[in-house]
Amino acid sequence: MEKSLLYKLHSHQRAEGVVANPDLFREVFSSKYGKVRIFKVLQVSEESKKWVAEPSNKLCDVEGGWFCPGQYPPALIPILNRKKDFAQLEDFNRGSKDDEYQQKYHEGLMKQKQKMTPQKMGPRKEL
Repeated sequence: MEKSLLYKLHSHQRAEGVVANPDLFREVFSSKYGKVRIFKVLQVSEESKKWVAEPSNKLCDVEGGWFCPGQYPPALIPILNRKKDFAQLEDFNRGSKDDEYQQKYHEGLMKQKQKMTPQKMGPRKEL
């Protein structure tokens, strides 16, 4: 987890030894209690900026509409192809499962639960 970008941005200069790459990210806002943090992405290529600015690359619900989720620039496709989407365990509509991961996850939960179980106490006394 410590290798992930999300971890580095979340814990940037808050956890010991965790720093986001200063050549690629700069923190531009942090809320009063640090629950919201915004980072500026540095070194964005001019080609990518031009592609994003091109109106034909925006996928709006209607022409001139306000809802335009757009799409990622082509340079990100190799990175996005390696990603693993988050999925709920209860999502029965998806075709694939990660049974090994889920088994290890549930085993870890059971170990935690066993550690937290209070020791047996003697019989309760009525007041």
